[in-house]
Amino acid sequence: MNGVSVNAEIGSDSTGDMIRAMRTAFQGKHATAAAKAPSVAVAPPLTFPAAQPAINNPFEPVINNPFEEAAEAVAVAPAAAPAVAIAPPAAAPVVTARKLAKPSTGKRHTLALVAATLAGMASIWFANKSYAPEMYGDKGMAPAAIAHAKGQNYAVFDLNLNIRALRDEQLKRMQKTPDVILLGASHWQEAHKDLLKGYDMFNAHIHRDYWEDPLGMVELLARHKKLPKKLIISIRDNQFTPVADRKDFLWEPGIPAYRAFANRIGIKAENFVSTLPYDRGKALISLPMLFENLTRWYNAPERPHASENKHFKTLDVLLPDGSITWADKHMALFTPERTRKESLSFAALRENTPPKVDPKGVFAFEKMLGFLKQEGVQVYLVHPPFNPIYYDKLQGSPYAEGLKKIEDLTQRIAKDHGLPVFGSFNPHTLGCTAEQYIDAEHANDKCLQKIFDQFVAIDKLRGTN
Repeated sequence: MNGVSVNAEIGSDSTGDMIRAMRTAFQGKHATAAAKAPSVAVAPPLTFPAAQPAINNPFEPVINNPFEEAAEAVAVAPAAAPAVAIAPPAAAPVVTARKLAKPSTGKRHTLALVAATLAGMASIWFANKSYAPEMYGDKGMAPAAIAHAKGQNYAVFDLNLNIRALRDEQLKRMQKTPDVILLGASHWQEAHKDLLKGYDMFNAHIHRDYWEDPLGMVELLARHKKLPKKLIISIRDNQFTPVADRKDFLWEPGIPAYRAFANRIGIKAENFVSTLPYDRGKALISLPMLFENLTRWYNAPERPHASENKHFKTLDVLLPDGSITWADKHMALFTPERTRKESLSFAALRENTPPKVDPKGVFAFEKMLGFLKQEGVQVYLVHPPFNPIYYDKLQGSPYAEGLKKIEDLTQRIAKDHGLPVFGSFNPHTLGCTAEQYIDAEHANDKCLQKIFDQFVAIDKLRGTN
């Protein structure tokens, strides 16, 4: 999870509903009526007028592209000269004519409404990208990665950003492969490189990772030729949650990399429809989100930029080693009272919702481990510790039973693949205390130091330095 959530991701109706409504509005029927001249026989001979042309509606939109309409040539037959019947009477000739009819007023109004709606949503879409580029811009994290490649820090409004895109941009520009790379969720966001003295470490944590994320991150490491000698992979409580049971959408931008890796190692990827970025699309066309982004942009005393500084009053900072530092205004929020309240509230939400395990996720995760072994990467598995207030409150609950199953699963995977496991969900075994947390899950570097000390000890015993 993010340490601090400043932006509320508020969405509108789904993109699929919008497209279906658009298509319905554009449906038209193309009917052609042929007019027949009346057949008359009278004496004495009379003169009959030409047949009146029948009305036809040629308006027929191309459904595959609702923004373009197919042009249809309309042929209008010239009116025939008056026909004179001579006794004995004969039938008058049949005359057919067509003319272009304008769409009905109701249809024009519907089309205008759809066009205005589409234009409005497109405007909101592009505005949200422009005023929240770190979260929604196509290349919004490139400036941060460019700064990091130069050894500079990058200040941002907050940590609500597309961190998966940041990792891609960073690895693309990284000049050399680090000795150790850490993969995990935001539990590790304050783990700076000085916690692992004697090693060149890069903290590649991302926010709210699920089982697809380690695969997607390994894809980026392989793609940019940055597979390290040692790779620490964190397994959190909800690591293997099935897609259908997830309540957030920060994982959605990582799906393309995950799919590429699934293809690389020859496994079937998760269902395409179920992993489409629906929620991210809803956020992009959200008016409340646009209002937040606009007001933040124009009211902010400082805006995102590269800097040599590690601390700002109002901006969080992304460091070149992958870790973060908090803005002064955010640090002021992290009081012991708030942390305790957050931890107890989070425990109440979780106690009857034990972690779920998707067997497909476990299978894919183990296939990834096989790939890493073939590539000569030494893998270490680690559990992040919870705040002791949160952890103790959940003891004896269904959640605690589910957490034990995750620990057992990790031990089974480690045994089958010959991997060491360190860290613990239990903070007491590590000596982490409540004042070292900002909420139920996110520890500061003092607690994280104890975990990296374990890694160094295990690595020495392994004899792989």
